[in-house]
Amino acid sequence: MDLKPGLSVRIITDLDVPREIIFVKSSIVYDAKEWNVILAQTDPPIVKSMLHKGIVVTYLVERNEGMVRHGFSARIVAFIDYALESGEMVNALVVERTGEERVYDIRMFYRVGPTNQSNLSMTIHGTPMSVLDLSLGGAKVSYDKSLKLEPNAVVNASMEMNGKSFAFVARILRTWDGESEGLSPNLRFASVEFTNMDNTVEHALLQKIRDIEREPLQKERIS
Repeated sequence: MDLKPGLSVRIITDLDVPREIIFVKSSIVYDAKEWNVILAQTDPPIVKSMLHKGIVVTYLVERNEGMVRHGFSARIVAFIDYALESGEMVNALVVERTGEERVYDIRMFYRVGPTNQSNLSMTIHGTPMSVLDLSLGGAKVSYDKSLKLEPNAVVNASMEMNGKSFAFVARILRTWDGESEGLSPNLRFASVEFTNMDNTVEHALLQKIRDIEREPLQKERIS
């Protein structure tokens, strides 16, 4: 298992399979054994009614092909006060692994393809991106090759939705050139994971995804 103290993880607390909605919370590993892991309590916190409920813990590991997200199924077995090396006491979760580690793609859920009518734009370090597909967990974007993006880089991103701008932190998972897609060599592509969105941004993004999903229905009504 690739977990170690200090590693950032994302906890999937619930899935709404019929609507393809995924609920994700960010955390950090405090301690890791073969079958038991101590994680920082999330913000907002995972509630105590989740005790003994199933979750999925996911995290990025480095492989030859780049950064890959792995994960395993688990259950929450305790809510504890945990002493950091500094002596500070913090709230923590004890989770017990119930499944094997495997490749896990958060972005497979709730993915939509924005159009020119979606009233959505995105930038990374102030450079405009073309959003090709979008989910609550990340996006696939294209951009001019003059912008240098490297896998595993943490970047400052911004998304404008319905005329309002939202800033957040993201991580570049993978990049590739336009020629591999049969397009211009001046074009590059990237898979981007949203790593530090607050509740306000997530709520706005979820609403925008639902709006984009309804676009085909609206076109049918107009026609």
